[in-house]
Amino acid sequence: MSFYLLCKVLFSRKVVTGLLLVQLAMTLALLLNSILLAQQTQQQLNQPTGLDLNNTLVALLKPTTASLRVYPALQELLDRQLAAVQALPGVIAAAYANQSAILQGGNNGNIYDIEQEERTNIPTVPMYFVSKDFFSVLNGKVLQGELPQHSISLDGPVQPEVVLTKSLADKLFSGESAIGRQSSRGRVAAVIDDFYGQRYSDHVMYNSVQVAPPYGVDWGYSIMLRTQPEQTEAVRQKLADVLRAVEPDIEIFHVRTLAEQHKDLYRNEYGLAMLLAILSALMLLVTMVSSYSSTHFHALKRQQEIGVKRALGASKNTILLELLSENWLCTVIGAVFGIGLALLLNQALAQVITIPPLSWWLPLATCAILLLCVTVATWYPAAIATRISPATATKAL
Repeated sequence: MSFYLLCKVLFSRKVVTGLLLVQLAMTLALLLNSILLAQQTQQQLNQPTGLDLNNTLVALLKPTTASLRVYPALQELLDRQLAAVQALPGVIAAAYANQSAILQGGNNGNIYDIEQEERTNIPTVPMYFVSKDFFSVLNGKVLQGELPQHSISLDGPVQPEVVLTKSLADKLFSGESAIGRQSSRGRVAAVIDDFYGQRYSDHVMYNSVQVAPPYGVDWGYSIMLRTQPEQTEAVRQKLADVLRAVEPDIEIFHVRTLAEQHKDLYRNEYGLAMLLAILSALMLLVTMVSSYSSTHFHALKRQQEIGVKRALGASKNTILLELLSENWLCTVIGAVFGIGLALLLNQALAQVITIPPLSWWLPLATCAILLLCVTVATWYPAAIATRISPATATKAL
């Protein structure tokens, strides 16, 4: 059957074909962006973080008493809390920090090489103020230099030395040794393995750490613990009670693993991907039902035409291919409109969440899925139509 005749048959039923085209376009647009978002979310959840996500616990706290948020009472509180936490069975290392790893955003600022400020200035890099065991909690390697061992009072005359992650050190100092170099945040004492800091920083692996008390805890602070694998849940169950026993005048916002925090970081994308997947599945099901009904209805209306063709020598396979071709053409036209609609939906989603642009192969794969579903849905009514007897179909002629 020629392309012209296929189009003529399709557009002889304008309303039904138009509605089916709209349905196919919407289905493809939803399906395409659903696959794209699910793929991106999966990649984000599986990206390396440089951290033991399952065996690192984070407690986010804030003193409810104003005096405990400033020195010297704050330092004394932090010391007491760390001593109590480190005494728990199963705790390998514990440290305080002004913020934990794996966050949307937080305490950050610019950093640059003092000698080349214009070229090296990086606007958004997390600033960690921690106790010395923070590096043991991370369980990363020291790649250059030596870690600072003592917290320095903010009142002291000497600026605390800074520890940089490898990616940040390479960016600031062009791959040269960073040890002893002067950054805007202090002299570089060590370079450590990369770890995931803040999602919305210039790079998730850019981090600078100083062994020093936090500047302030009006927004809270974190206690981070690395535990033995089989003891993580047991430690988590006890942690809140231990911290309250040390000081009852604190608010505990949450106690969770970094794995849970990492998943929570992408909850918007994960939730939207699930929603789009469900909507796509429902739209695909409705499209299959519509395609089945349309093919069945029009096959019944064309019984005489099909019977005449069979009487003139058309084989069952020819009739089947003709009916399927009509649906394939309708699907392809709907898919073309669907790709345009998918681009618009992609741009709309990009205003709300981070989503990559459409790649060239994804529309092709989605069209193939849509064609397969439509073929499955229309095969049975098309096959039934081929069984029409020429004698029966031409009785009324």
